Order: sequence, then structure tokens, then C-alpha cells
Amino acid sequence: RGRQFLEGAMAASALVALADGDASLEEGAEVGRLMRVLDVLRDQNPGEGVETYLRYIDKLRKNPSATNEVRAQVKAAAAGDEEAAALLIVICHAVSEADGIVRDSETEEIGRLAQLLAINSKDAVAMIAPQQTNA
Repeated sequence: RGRQFLEGAMAASALVALADGDASLEEGAEVGRLMRVLDVLRDQNPGEGVETYLRYIDKLRKNPSATNEVRAQVKAAAAGDEEAAALLIVICHAVSEADGIVRDSETEEIGRLAQLLAINSKDAVAMIAPQQTNA
């Protein structure tokens, strides 16, 4: 599922990064960090992952009507796998928190993606990072 998950993760990251109108440098840096630390992404070429993210950013900036097409990439990446869906939502949260300000528009986009993936955002975080929810 490596390549398809990479596409979905980068699509989701771009959607969240642009939800407030612009993708910050910190959000882009977080995508690069996630490429290095997440097992499911680490096996992919980090440079290719960041390029994929930037391609989605460019696509959404040039053609905002492509949002549903990009969301479809996110849904395909989960492919009915609850753990993959949860990880995608956790990635979205990490990107939204990267610049230190989580805007309502980012939270709303994460909510739309969670609904699309049929997972509750809170449950996704608890599934992937249970130690953080107990602190």
C-alpha cells in the first residue's frame, strides 16, 4: 500500500495546509519530518514525498475545484483500512499544528476528511497515539 498511501497522505496534508488559504513553510517542513519518522512513509523516497505534497499544493492553488478529486485520493489511500484512515487523520493533525496555530478552517477540513474516511478524529488519534490521549 506504500505508494497509494503516500499519495493519500500528501493529498490530505495539502488539503489541510491550504485550508487557511496558504501553506506555510512550517507545514511543508512537517511533511518532510513525517516522511522520515513514519514507518509507512519512511520506505518511500522522502524527496518524492515532499514533491508529491508540493504538486498537490500547486494543483489546489491553480484549480480549487480539484478539491473533491484530491479528497478522493485520500479516500483511496485508506481503502477501507481503519488503521490507515486513522493514520491519515493523525498526519492531518500534525500538519495543522505545525505552524503553532490550528485554525477553524483546518479543523473543518480534518473533519470533512474524517467523515470521508468514516472515522472519528478523536478515535483516530486514540488509535494511533494512545499514550498522548491518556496524559
